[in-house]
Amino acid sequence: MSKNTIKEHWNLIALEYQKKRKLSFDDIEYALGYARESELNLLGDVEEKRIVELGCGAAENSITLAKKGGICTGVDMSLEQLKYAKNLIIENKVKIELIEGDIENLIMIDDDIFDIAISIFALDWMQDLNAAFKEAYRILKPNGIFVFSMQHPIYNLLGAEDLDLKELKISGSYFEKEVTFVESTGIDLRVHASKISDIINGLIRIGFNIENILEPKPLERDVFPREEWYRKEIMEMVPSTLICKVLKVPK
Repeated sequence: MSKNTIKEHWNLIALEYQKKRKLSFDDIEYALGYARESELNLLGDVEEKRIVELGCGAAENSITLAKKGGICTGVDMSLEQLKYAKNLIIENKVKIELIEGDIENLIMIDDDIFDIAISIFALDWMQDLNAAFKEAYRILKPNGIFVFSMQHPIYNLLGAEDLDLKELKISGSYFEKEVTFVESTGIDLRVHASKISDIINGLIRIGFNIENILEPKPLERDVFPREEWYRKEIMEMVPSTLICKVLKVPK
């Protein structure tokens, strides 16, 4: 699948997506409806830290961090998503630099300039996950922090939203390199599936030091937005999200 296809999909779905997905500006949500920064404390004090959000969408997370004193930059390939970001930035009276770009090739960004990089459910769309990891490593300062969340590779195997809770079945092979699905835009999307070993080994080979890997389980008090794919009763049995915190080790 070409990057233009992904870009077209997100440009077409931007309005529907933003209407459905309402994020607060009080906290970072690494997983839908739960796994929050206020509880996990993966980023630490962000005041005066230079932060880049890779795959920022409408920049809700960047806005949240800017309100806490972070100096934020958001990168996304979808111009339509960035239009929403610009409006939200104005509404929230913060200053954030927005860049239309491909997070697998951040040629417009210099080396070693950010203290923190975050990416929330954007790396799932990469054609070359290691290329995105390399770029994150390059633009971070020595000992910089990279925190990202992705859909858990195991959850990917459970198929579509019509899961039978009484008889969960594996719908595909964990070793498949590609997952195909069609969303409301009607575009045939093929995303490159990653195994847990692909993710961990890729990070290590590039030079990151893995500090924390989390597979959070929803808590009883967690409230979930209406999402067919993310169902709490299933997420209590199978992890839906993989969260990683890694550090750039100087070479």
